Amino acid sequence: MVLRTYIRWVVKLENIMNYKKLLTELNIDQDTVMEFFVVFSRFEFALKRTGYLKRHNGKAKPDWRKFETKHKDEFDSEKEPELREAWNYIDKDPPKKQVVVDGELDFEVDERLKGKSPFEKATLAVRTVRNNLFHGGKFPRSGIVDDPACKTTLLKKCTLLIEEMLELDPNVKMEFYRTENGMLIPEKKRD
Repeated sequence: MVLRTYIRWVVKLENIMNYKKLLTELNIDQDTVMEFFVVFSRFEFALKRTGYLKRHNGKAKPDWRKFETKHKDEFDSEKEPELREAWNYIDKDPPKKQVVVDGELDFEVDERLKGKSPFEKATLAVRTVRNNLFHGGKFPRSGIVDDPACKTTLLKKCTLLIEEMLELDPNVKMEFYRTENGMLIPEKKRD
């Protein structure tokens, strides 16, 4: 019994160690993936902690719509060159959502983008990228050629958009940078 438990533990450990191989399969700069993951996760945490919170099937979820409604008129995609470049990149070729067409996985433009403000489009794009990345929509398949530079650029642009979203709400920003002991993490300075 002890030997069987030990073998299962070793197999689990080997599988966990293989995550680096899976991350390599994304064919995206790994630091960029991790930065996007941490910034996105922390942003949703800060949203929930500051009242942008809803209950969905008994679970706590960030209320992106409430955040969008409050700040959509404050978002200025022309505020600075780096932000303008990020917005134009997303607006010109918005990330597609994963769908099923004739029983097969595919990607299509999200119809929810139509008639939305730039801020609503930006928040939807960021969430779509997150969903594609973390629900398996960006793992390559045989025969699919993806440009890793484009995927890395998309993640960087979305990270920058989240950083700009922080600037719109001081409470969300403060919660984003607050540590467990109440201290604030120094803000990342844009290059």
